[in-house]
Amino acid sequence: MRRKPTNGTRSKLVLDVPAELDRILKRHREVPWVRVAEQALWNYARKLELADRLVSRSAVTAGDVETLGREVKKGLRRRYRAASPA
Repeated sequence: MRRKPTNGTRSKLVLDVPAELDRILKRHREVPWVRVAEQALWNYARKLELADRLVSRSAVTAGDVETLGREVKKGLRRRYRAASPA
């Protein structure tokens, strides 16, 4: 993916897509793929902005996250072991 600056208020974005995806895009030229891609990028960007805002206000440290992750995984292992027939 490459960004190309332009003189206007927008930038060009060049994507390399796999051959299979390219075939599908070409088969469905009626779909406004530029708009579809732009909407997908906006949706992802909004999620990133929300995550940035949440993290900026959080007092949780990276170590806290690691500890919580280990505890959650440990609990899930116990739950699935108890639920699965041995």
